[in-house]
Amino acid sequence: MKKINFLLFCVVISIVLCGCNTDPIHNGDPVDPSFGMNFPLEEFHRLGEAGDTVAQMELVKKHKKQLTANVVRKFPSLKNKESIRFVLGSGLAKDVLTGSGKKLSGEFKNELVIMINDSTVQDTLFLACGNGMLQKLFFRDYHDLGTAEQWRFTIEKGEGLAHHLSDIHAWVPVARDFPVRIKDKNGNVVPPERCLKEYGYWRTLLFPGDVIDMANGKAYNKLGQEIDFDRRQAETQKANQKLAKRKLAKQKKDAERKK
Repeated sequence: MKKINFLLFCVVISIVLCGCNTDPIHNGDPVDPSFGMNFPLEEFHRLGEAGDTVAQMELVKKHKKQLTANVVRKFPSLKNKESIRFVLGSGLAKDVLTGSGKKLSGEFKNELVIMINDSTVQDTLFLACGNGMLQKLFFRDYHDLGTAEQWRFTIEKGEGLAHHLSDIHAWVPVARDFPVRIKDKNGNVVPPERCLKEYGYWRTLLFPGDVIDMANGKAYNKLGQEIDFDRRQAETQKANQKLAKRKLAKQKKDAERKK
């Protein structure tokens, strides 16, 4: 009887150990690819296997805007970059909920972990598979890679894209993709790429209260309505023409009074 109990005990221990040795990430189970869209996951994993965490951190830094956009598209209720944190680490994951509904536990090595702590969303998940944890992770070592990039900002009076994206190489693509109209000092609309080639005074056709949501590729006015920049440009031109006519009429009246 004692021998049978001992054998059963050994079997239970073996099952537990086998469960803990299961790769909770790279196991052939269905994954959620949305978090890693347009990110070099295979290269990142290869570097992690080689232990080159420095190169991994450089990849995250280079693609952090894209990673931020991926998370925000998945959780559109998120508004604050401080609610998203990226961590590179190794350790033990318990009860990782896989794409097929199984719970797996095991070691992970040099994986990017996304931690979300917001009033609307609280989750911790692996970038590589998009699977969330049912229990806290046990980190053996980790590198805090900081919060997400700011993807949403409001234009205040006297501001343009450059006030929120100081690098011209950052705000010109945003102006092109939305597309936000850019004007030169004479009020002429110019292609965004021209700003990269010429030094000058550029104005964007943005109004106070406009909200730029770079993650979702949308811009809203102060009333929360999505901006139609073609329509705004046409309306602005009409308004400027009316102002010009009023100014000309006033100048004529003033000239007549002086006669």
